[in-house]
Formats: sequence, structure tokens, C-alpha cells
Amino acid sequence: MKQVILVTSILVLIFSACDRGPQAPFDPDDQVVIHGRYYDENGDPYSTRWIGFWINSPESFFTNYFGLDPEESTQTNENGEYSEDFMGEDLMDAAGATFKIGVMNYDTNFPDTIPHAMAYFYPLDVDIEVPSMTLWDGNPSVSFSGDDVTFSWQAHLVPDADLTNYTFKVRATQDGPAFNLWVEDVGINTTFTLPAYVLPGAYFEKWRVVAHYEAPSDNDFGYFYLTDPDTTPIPDDPYTLLSLGANCFAEAFSDTFSNATDGKWGPWPSYCVIFSATNVSWIYIDLGASDTVNAVVMYGMSIAGTPANEGFEVYVANDTINWGAPVAENSEQNSYFYLDGFVAEGRYVKLEAKDGGIGITGFREFCVFGQ
Repeated sequence: MKQVILVTSILVLIFSACDRGPQAPFDPDDQVVIHGRYYDENGDPYSTRWIGFWINSPESFFTNYFGLDPEESTQTNENGEYSEDFMGEDLMDAAGATFKIGVMNYDTNFPDTIPHAMAYFYPLDVDIEVPSMTLWDGNPSVSFSGDDVTFSWQAHLVPDADLTNYTFKVRATQDGPAFNLWVEDVGINTTFTLPAYVLPGAYFEKWRVVAHYEAPSDNDFGYFYLTDPDTTPIPDDPYTLLSLGANCFAEAFSDTFSNATDGKWGPWPSYCVIFSATNVSWIYIDLGASDTVNAVVMYGMSIAGTPANEGFEVYVANDTINWGAPVAENSEQNSYFYLDGFVAEGRYVKLEAKDGGIGITGFREFCVFGQ
């Protein structure tokens, strides 16, 4: 039985392409059973709850995957046990190579509520017992020191498995099915600190952490565990967002990009900036009038090319001809980053790659902050 569902970005991580696994040890007309057991975060049976099965086949990728549905779903019994039968042909390609499978609990409000746990693997038997999964609350908490906010969570442990990394994720009030306001790999640390202003209170909704256990080989299971989301409000101090609704310009384009400053982080691509050109080395924002600028933040940038000199510079000026010297710089290559610790006066704020040989291909939001 199928349920329509919003899938979080963990599916993107493991199903980013229709890759193939080892040869299937079964025939197309063989029956394959996938079964296992879930426990809730207190260790009690996860009874009468939905479990979804995602199959990374070309058919599923272009239908169920982009429709964000599991290929099949079933409910657990009173003991938290689940089981689903598949035909061998559904789990392999015409040459017999297996597709990657994901098994995960979900609910009608997924992924915004309750902890979630996924096991992923290649189907290499006609009777596949998925290791028991226990949901992870994570006990997320927030503390404040000066202008910084620190996010903390309880360490996660899977017996006989090595933690690969934690990913810190924040959901915006206007977002896609995933958490896209801020996304960062934090290694195996159980705390993460940011300046509070980079998560504007008007757009911050909740945060959570994803624990990833990468499968050691094609013959093993990998796991993702998602904590319970936390909604503790984050103050905007000490800076104010100056760029909301401001015009954004980019190299090689004459039109402005309203999605760059609309305060919306998703869904992609409707509320994101995507450049058709690959030679965009700078973007700038017109604040409309001169103002005091103290920080800029880039959310979800992607680039083309491999820069010899990584990083970006910030310029603030009252015209777009005489930018002067940069007021801040970093060594970040792409994704999420902020530059602060400066005071500059101006109407125009430019972010420019140090290496002109790369191209900015897109981002979710570009924000300018000041006092």
C-alpha cells in the first residue's frame, strides 16, 4: 500500500543517482521478503506505524522519487515488526545488478515531526532481515553566549557500526521538504555554534541533527538517524536583516534575481537562484540607500570548477564602478558561510570569488546584515 509522503534530503544523499550494486542472487520471478523491527525512542515496540520502502531504480527515480513517495509501504504490528514482499525484477536491472533500497519510518507530517531512522542496503538475499532500528530523540538543546547560539545533542551509537558524521540542519518557515535554512557537516561533534543573526527569527522554524553511518561495503547496511526537531526561538541580535526584497544582480546577466532576497529557502528550484551561465564570479545587492553593513551570509551556494584560490571577498560601496578594497574575505569554496567582523557604509554589497575561473551556479538566499 502506498502513502504520499515528503521525503527529507537523506534520500538525496543515498539516491542521488541510479547507481547499481552487486549482481542479484535471485531471479526476476523470485519472491524477496524484506523484514525487520522498529522500536520507539524509549525502547518500546513501534507498533501500528508506517514503514516505507524506497527503491533506487530508474522507474522509481523519475516517478516515486520525484513524487516523494515510497515504492511500497506497510504498517508495523503490535511488536513493531514489519514485512513486505517484492518480486526480484523490482529490485534489479535487466542485467541483474541490484538497486539500492531504503527502509524508513514516516508519518503524514514527515519530515517535520518525530525522530526517523533509515537503513539502506543492496538486496543480496531472498530473505533480508534488516537490523532492528531504535528511534533517536537526541535530546536537542540550545544555549546562548553573547551573540552566539550553541546547539547540542546526545551522542548516538549503533552497535557494531562506526559513526561517519553528524549533519546539522535548520528548517525555514518557507522551505522545501528538507531543512535548508542551514546545512553543515559537523563531523562527530555533539555541539555546533553559530552567530545567532545567521538564522533570522522571522525565518527560523526548527532544527535537527542527522547521524550517518556509512555502509562499510556493498554487502553491509548503512543508516541514517534523525533527531526530534527542536523549535527553541533564536534571537536576531546583534544585527538586522537589511536585504529582504532588495534587488540582486549577477555577472553575465542584465536581469535581477528576486529569489535571492525573498526570505524563502525552498522548495527548490521555485524559490532559489539558478544561473544558466557558468561564468558568474560575483553577485551584488542594491540596498536602495546607503546603510551600515556588518555581515553577509550565503545560504546553499554551489559552484562550477575547482578554484586554485578558494574563497570569497566582500565589497561595500556607493556605486558599482569603484568598489575599493574588500572589507572581508574567507576561504570557503561554496555552500553555507558567513563573513562578519567589519563595519562599512554603502548602498551596494558585492560577494566575489577570489578565483575568477569558477562560476557560481546557484544558491538559496543571499543576505546582508547591519546595525
